[in-house]
Amino acid sequence: MILRQFLNEPISAASYLIGCVQSGECAVVDPGLPPEEYLVAAADKGLRITAIIETHFHADYFSTGRALAELTGATIYAPSRDDIENEVTGASVHYPHTRVRDGDEIRIGNVVLRAIHTPGHTPEHTAYAVIDTPRSDQPWMVLTGDSLFINDVARTDLVALPLTGPEVIFNSIQRLLELPDYCEIYPAHYGGSACGGKQMSGKPVSTIGFERRFNWMLQARDAQEFIALSGAVPREAVESVLTHRNTNRGVLPLPTEASRTATHHHPHAYADAPALSVRQAYEAARRGAQIIDIRPALAFASGYPFGAINIAFNRTNMAERARKLLDAGTSLVIINDIPALAHEAARLFIEEGFDVAGYVEESVDIWLSSELPVDRVQVGDLDVLHQYTSDDSAVILDVREPFEWEKGIVPNDRADVRLISLGDVRQRWRELPVDRTIVIVCESGTRASAVASLLKHKRHFDVVNIAPQGMSDYIRRYPTVRPELAATT
Repeated sequence: MILRQFLNEPISAASYLIGCVQSGECAVVDPGLPPEEYLVAAADKGLRITAIIETHFHADYFSTGRALAELTGATIYAPSRDDIENEVTGASVHYPHTRVRDGDEIRIGNVVLRAIHTPGHTPEHTAYAVIDTPRSDQPWMVLTGDSLFINDVARTDLVALPLTGPEVIFNSIQRLLELPDYCEIYPAHYGGSACGGKQMSGKPVSTIGFERRFNWMLQARDAQEFIALSGAVPREAVESVLTHRNTNRGVLPLPTEASRTATHHHPHAYADAPALSVRQAYEAARRGAQIIDIRPALAFASGYPFGAINIAFNRTNMAERARKLLDAGTSLVIINDIPALAHEAARLFIEEGFDVAGYVEESVDIWLSSELPVDRVQVGDLDVLHQYTSDDSAVILDVREPFEWEKGIVPNDRADVRLISLGDVRQRWRELPVDRTIVIVCESGTRASAVASLLKHKRHFDVVNIAPQGMSDYIRRYPTVRPELAATT
């Protein structure tokens, strides 16, 4: 499981990305930052955003969930309540979504988010217990939204609707306190937010056990004492409550700044990349430009523009890998299933000094469904790799780095094993036979996919990428050997 917390400091708001590495999926919870920030963060981890989850209809900011859904095609999950509706604020959703009810489970690969209806701050408010099923069937953490904060609870005076008020939130907090003491708390706000009291901590994470013992509001012995405590600290008015809330539930239109896409700006004024159609990208490739497909390896393998090289999006190593694989001065055309991410990658390449002919403003699916030429890469698992260790018609190409080879390589007593790191493939690809299957392995299939696509570009048509597992997984299942020094030079 992957968890990333995003802090929006001006309003002390927190949002979350929760993903499953095995399935390559992730969810974004309570998005309030520009949608591209979540898009890029997910792509950096090789994940695609499939779910957008709201804990409630926020009173202090515009949710960017709809804009993110437009970019990604992800499903919005919202705790809509059609039984609580009026002309002022209501609790229903007026845009396409999947309704979340108490006890519902949202599955993100091996991760389960279980809904806990926790009204009080708002009628529809829902927390989510997060279960990492490969490790345990018990909640590891809980996303408490605006119900339970660190050293405080949410205020209940922002809307006057059924299922709001201090007694209601007291009962909701009791439900959260049924979670194990070790369960971590990740709220939607921290110290400085107008949605809680002045005693909210600036620390944006805690545990049920710590809050049970030290949260000043949780020391109340009963509902009456809790109600008395809740009125002890004056709360400032939030003038934009109705505007934000009604916008977030779809009654009012999103303002331009919350609905726009491609909003990510860089601190330096680099030239932007031209936007191309798939037909224009094809023509650019015919004139010598290199198409770079930045999708994850498995998505790329299922179908890609003929001749494209797969360099998966990653802000840290994408440009470095392109330098290793491509000849200097190569003009690039960037394509992806989400055009905004292709645009972002094009900007990053420009910042790194690459010649970028443009990015494709249409999804790669448009190319794949057209008459334009496409190609595929065969994918195999660890068992397939092991079968090839006894097949003299194949070459096993390990493209990891020398320090990784030292952890163990496929035995070369029967197999033709070649150790050529990704950075050396551009100079040494001619050493590989064109009449044999080239089985390529790394740690996850990402580097192997890049090399597989390069070899296919060089007319090595019979290649197999071992993905999404790699040599660290192989070492745990099958015998390996330490490489001889001569084999790594």
